[in-house]
Amino acid sequence: MNELVIVKLGGSVITKKSENKLEINQENLGRLCREIGDAKEETNCSLMVVHGAGPYGHFFAEKYRLNEGYLGEESIKGMCETRHSMEKLNAAVVDSLNKAGVNAVAFQPSAGGVMKNRKLVSFPLEALKKMLELGLTPVGYGDVLMDLKTGLNILSGDHLTPYLATQLKASRIVIATDVSGIFDGDPNKNRNAKLVKEITRKNVGNMKISGSRGVDVTGGMKRKVMELLDAADKGITSQIVSGLKPGELKNALTGNKKLGTTIR
Repeated sequence: MNELVIVKLGGSVITKKSENKLEINQENLGRLCREIGDAKEETNCSLMVVHGAGPYGHFFAEKYRLNEGYLGEESIKGMCETRHSMEKLNAAVVDSLNKAGVNAVAFQPSAGGVMKNRKLVSFPLEALKKMLELGLTPVGYGDVLMDLKTGLNILSGDHLTPYLATQLKASRIVIATDVSGIFDGDPNKNRNAKLVKEITRKNVGNMKISGSRGVDVTGGMKRKVMELLDAADKGITSQIVSGLKPGELKNALTGNKKLGTTIR
């Protein structure tokens, strides 16, 4: 198998998350999928895609307080509604990738993944490994999983991405989000916010990391960074770039290391 790169498409760029609308941003999704297809053709790398939930997951997760675990019958209803909603979003992403020439196939994390106290502790990998060997691009997403301690809980795409990267020995992670990387302030509110080019264990403690816009029950940007630092401890470099700037995702995938924020 060639170099494995895991691409995370933020829910903020493929949906109308900032507006809290249950709606796909078709223009952004189509363009990003074409960039992924072009990059795969140029580099011949193996790819796996994980996408965020946006309002398709966060709306129902907040409504039914799924991040608090099993609270009764309403939690079961919420789990079913959240999964159904996420399957719709996943189908749209897979369809868009296939239209862009990527042989994409869906995989459902909740079909086999197990969490314990909100942390992923078990995940079947054999099928994913074989898909990658055959040149397929598996497409996973944030989901609601069984949790050995809390009954059920939310698996965010930000948690799934570094977990899979570590378990499958990916070479790197590239994340497309609604900002051009990590800033020392909220760039959407502060014009003087400066891009942080590199984050390591040594400097992360001195940083103020902004959260996500729109409803987000999975921890936002701060948790994303800490999860990626865990992957960096195992030698997996991550790059956070803008998914709103045309061409930036493709450039990052094809080797431009100067874009966005690098976590190593």
